[in-house]
Amino acid sequence: MSTYFKIGKKKVRAARLKRAVLASFTCAAPEVEARFAGFELADWEGILYWLDISGLALYLLHRLTELGLERCLPDPILGRFKRNLIENRARTDALFHEAAAISSAMMRRGISFALLKGITLTPDSVPDCALRWQIDLDLLVASCDATAARHVLMIFGYALHAVCGNSMEFTAGQSSAPDIGKIYRVHSQRSLELHMLSKTDRLSRAAIRDFGGAGIPTLAPADILVQQSAHLFKHLCGEHTRVSWVLEFWRHVEARRGDANFWRAVEHIAASEPQGELAMGAALLLTSLTFGAIAEEAWVKAAIDRLPQNVRLWVETYGLRVLLADSPGNKLYLILRQELRSETQNRPTIRRLVFPTRLPPAITRGEPGERIAERFVRYRTEAGFFLARLQFHVVEGLRYAIELSRWQRRLTETSR
Repeated sequence: MSTYFKIGKKKVRAARLKRAVLASFTCAAPEVEARFAGFELADWEGILYWLDISGLALYLLHRLTELGLERCLPDPILGRFKRNLIENRARTDALFHEAAAISSAMMRRGISFALLKGITLTPDSVPDCALRWQIDLDLLVASCDATAARHVLMIFGYALHAVCGNSMEFTAGQSSAPDIGKIYRVHSQRSLELHMLSKTDRLSRAAIRDFGGAGIPTLAPADILVQQSAHLFKHLCGEHTRVSWVLEFWRHVEARRGDANFWRAVEHIAASEPQGELAMGAALLLTSLTFGAIAEEAWVKAAIDRLPQNVRLWVETYGLRVLLADSPGNKLYLILRQELRSETQNRPTIRRLVFPTRLPPAITRGEPGERIAERFVRYRTEAGFFLARLQFHVVEGLRYAIELSRWQRRLTETSR
């Protein structure tokens, strides 16, 4: 009994500390220090994994340094974050040089494209690129130029890895097994996603920005915000949503407070994008629940008010729970998907997502001349990943079934 009590107490303290981390980005220094008071090294170690996968670890270090409150972090945690920042800065520099070289090659060939996310989010969403945990590069390209863009990527050693809808995933370099302890380091394998666009309005509004002497095409500011909301909403409809995406969206919204021309452009673009207004409303609502009051422009309030009642209820009920979860995934998003589709369209798809019938995709790749020992290590990694995914589907599937029953009761109560 005492063991269960200790586990429960540990979870309560972890939840309190996570909420204190979120509050640190909006509260003044005295309140931030008061919220962190009383937490010990063990508490911080208990949420380190969440800080890493949420993308908040380096943002938190920057915020506390900005407030002069580095003392709020235990010395081992502070030292670890500072080492991670050095590693991530080298990783960010490598990504930037790769992006600059690819962009230059594409511009020489007259390819219509724009770099997404990463350095393009500075300064409105990201104060320093080195603080952002970025896994890969993302490029938006006109569909008519997709073949030419693919040839450019082949020159840089990229090979097509997968195709998903209008996106192509490329990899280059030697693959390695995922390791949470090395996520901030420069990896031997590079990844890039090419997003094809048939309607080129977004690209026609793109402009070349200077980044350290390198001119790279980027989306217009209003397009960036709309795409941030679309990206965030897409992940709310999937297994995992990083809190850092919400923080970056909030910062962009706050940076544009009072900019009437900007919000008129956002309103126009969101209305022209598939589910653009829905994504924007959901992102704005989740952001306000996570970081408090946001820009007071009339359109912002209207976008939230226009949300379908059940979508708004899902965000209010599960939004923070999804963001604060220890696990890198959950199945609560299936409830949201149900509310976005008719019952007849939804049922078979939901069943496949709750109980998958296919093996998970491989996370490693065999190299030419691979030795038996290396192959054994790779197979062991794949087996471990398979068992982890199996556990995820069983545990989260049961939680989903329980929560679905509660959700249906909640819908009944709200409809009375």
